[in-house]
Amino acid sequence: MLSNGTAATAAAFICVLSALSSSVVPVEGWRRSRFSVFVPSPSTLFLKDQVIFNMRGGSSIDDTSLSDAAEEEDEVVLVDENRIDSVADTSFDSSDTNATQRPSNLTFPATNPHDGSDSDPDGIPTRFLQMKKDNRAEAKEAWEAHLLWRQLFQVDTLLSRPHKLFDVCKAMVPHYFAGRDPHNNVIFVQRPAMLDFELMRRNNATMEDLLLHYVYVIEYCWNILDPSPPEKVMTNIVDMKGLSFRNMRNQQYIGFGKRFVQMMSSNYPGRSYKTLIINAPSWFHALYKMFKPLLRESTRQKIVIFKSGEKQDTALKFYLGDSVPRDLISTEETTGGKESEVNGRYFLPVNDISQCEPGPNSNIEYEMRQFVSIVATCFIAIKLCLTLSQSCLKPTSV
Repeated sequence: MLSNGTAATAAAFICVLSALSSSVVPVEGWRRSRFSVFVPSPSTLFLKDQVIFNMRGGSSIDDTSLSDAAEEEDEVVLVDENRIDSVADTSFDSSDTNATQRPSNLTFPATNPHDGSDSDPDGIPTRFLQMKKDNRAEAKEAWEAHLLWRQLFQVDTLLSRPHKLFDVCKAMVPHYFAGRDPHNNVIFVQRPAMLDFELMRRNNATMEDLLLHYVYVIEYCWNILDPSPPEKVMTNIVDMKGLSFRNMRNQQYIGFGKRFVQMMSSNYPGRSYKTLIINAPSWFHALYKMFKPLLRESTRQKIVIFKSGEKQDTALKFYLGDSVPRDLISTEETTGGKESEVNGRYFLPVNDISQCEPGPNSNIEYEMRQFVSIVATCFIAIKLCLTLSQSCLKPTSV
């Protein structure tokens, strides 16, 4: 017979698994726009001046003003916080792996069987050689720096660890996989002008958390979503709606942008098929000049800048095909004849894959959220199973 402590542990184990395995149900107080983008009504728990709180990601901040439903979720997250004090601290050396190894336990090394590294005398992937225009010495230096970066941030095992700030990062700067273009390339949409540092502060998050989240998303893309040979590329949509001169005066904003561009350019070269910068204000070129030196010439040639209007809409439909999100089309009529002030910032995931459509609730986003949920569930299950087994070994009082 189990002791009282063991029984309690088993009960907590069942409750946590049940909660984490269930779908996220829209919180009361939300209203849905016609673009399958969820925007918050004034009564929602997810208002900008409050703490974002979600089962798959969220904050450990204790807010007594949260409703009973949110408090129930808080209890589950507290189990996660207490049981998982730290993720795996084991250092991982990417140089110990090679392109012929099959990933196990969601561990993905820096190389893969179709990146050209297996046939290169120095083990350098083709993308890094192309990045340095076949200058082997510079390519080797860049590749070694990349391996060091992966080891420092344990990137190889990133997808195997729970991502507790997933939804917080999603809200801090809206971004999503919208679908696939006519060439079967993944479409990645970002709205950098909506980067919210106040929301970051209220959730005890940092720039490093957000940057690592982007690494998580990209690693998921190239290892889970699109790992097939030859190495894939993506179509990027950078929506500049909401960009103002205030962004240019914000050193935090500019600093994050430079760090983001540098990180992606140095560690994921040659992954862009086309980059469309849309809804760019007339003065955008002044801002673009600040980031242009950080971009390689090959990358600059893939960038096309558009202002809102029919020409932009035509380009989006041409490059994205049937996967163009409706909320990106400037000529699309909006509910009530006017555009929502916070359109595109917040949304809740749909409950069933049949509700998916191109945009924030695409099939890809739905499957990614399922992945995040399953990894968190399995991680907690293993931790609680270990706790349960230890409790079973303790002698019971007579």
